Amino acid sequence: MFDLTGRPLNAKAYDDRPFTFMDQAAQNDLANINAIDLIENGDRAARENWQNRRLTYLLKHAQARSAFWRNRLPSRALNHGMIKYVPVQSRQDIAAQVNLEGSLIAGPGHAQVSSYASTGSTGVPVKVYLCPENGYYTSIRSLAQYFINNLSLAEDRVQIIPAVSLAKLKNKSLAVEVTESWAGPLSKVFRNGSARKIIHQYNDDALIEELTKGRFGYLVCANRFLDILIEKGGVDLLERLGIKVWLHLNDYRDPKIVEAMTAIGIRSLSNYSAGEIGPIAFECAKYQGNFHVAHTNVVVETDHQVTASFNGATLGRLLITHLHSYATPIIRYDIGDFGQLHQQCPCGHDGPTISNVFGRGKHFLRYPSGKLMPFYISTRTLLETLPFKEVRFRQDTIDTISVEVGGREHITQDEVENLRRLIIAATDASFNIDIRAVKDIDWSGNPKRLFFTSTVA
Repeated sequence: MFDLTGRPLNAKAYDDRPFTFMDQAAQNDLANINAIDLIENGDRAARENWQNRRLTYLLKHAQARSAFWRNRLPSRALNHGMIKYVPVQSRQDIAAQVNLEGSLIAGPGHAQVSSYASTGSTGVPVKVYLCPENGYYTSIRSLAQYFINNLSLAEDRVQIIPAVSLAKLKNKSLAVEVTESWAGPLSKVFRNGSARKIIHQYNDDALIEELTKGRFGYLVCANRFLDILIEKGGVDLLERLGIKVWLHLNDYRDPKIVEAMTAIGIRSLSNYSAGEIGPIAFECAKYQGNFHVAHTNVVVETDHQVTASFNGATLGRLLITHLHSYATPIIRYDIGDFGQLHQQCPCGHDGPTISNVFGRGKHFLRYPSGKLMPFYISTRTLLETLPFKEVRFRQDTIDTISVEVGGREHITQDEVENLRRLIIAATDASFNIDIRAVKDIDWSGNPKRLFFTSTVA
């Protein structure tokens, strides 16, 4: 359990009312954070008993409320042990249930539900319904990780996110949202830094200008934004910004960037999550690349009927059961990612731990032989081969990798051959490489502007 007494407090941290210690909302948040830590990092038998009850409740709820799920679940009395008989759930299965039945907790007397819909840029779009408790849990679980990792709340925090809608993409100016604190009600108790959220509109110079307006301790972003910062200003820029911890999200994290940041004293921690589920796992603070499952939110399985290779290891499909998915049940869901599942972490954490996580599945390249391998080439390495404004790789057929080099009217034969050699070195000589220059890449079907997608993986 973490120690709260060493954390800097506000002068008016405690409440003045009789029989009251602190603001009720802050007290609730702190109690829930302690409960999360106790369940996830405490006694394994107690945790698994709690999870098994959650699983039983979820299966019975789905059976009672949904004809779709009654056709998928065993007909006999349900308990947590029946999970192994539930078929793997695909995105198409989620879509079918949502289209047929809507939310399973909607109706008179129930809390309002909201919905989450992916952009579809990584495959079939998925829409799920969420209850208010889902949003609160996601927020409080993310905040709990700062306590679990003993990270101060007093640091200023900057998050960089992409523009993920066409409406935002049409607005070329940088969008910035600023708040005085980022810890919610707990900012009344503990000293809390400011927060800036930057929506990157693909104007790199504007991004650098905004970042250099003030120093900050935490940078929250995907790897591709670090690529931009290092390409524009090197690690010297990161030092000038005062970054202490890079909290990595979403994409493949380049080990070379981690190494460069470690050399100047910047820690790197990665989170694994999904919009339709929330937190799935958090990286171990001691053993990089090992992710402790968010036991209070999900149960993770691996399916080895479909495998991929990564770092010399054979990875299985990750199947996720969302313990609190009462509005849209997510049970043994094929999220499209691959990894290895272990029963403990090398650090001693006594709970399921994922290593060699690679996803999404659409970031894998399917070879003509049928095997799946991750595809990744650093944009800095690409820029050493030829100049460009933007670039996109696609695999639309099993034997061909298509490359669009943006911001170019034409491309020389020498540049084509150099780029072809680089791609083959990163993949395999069995692929045809189709390279063409375009003035502007049409991202209308891929608002996240993903570097690589495959429709055959």
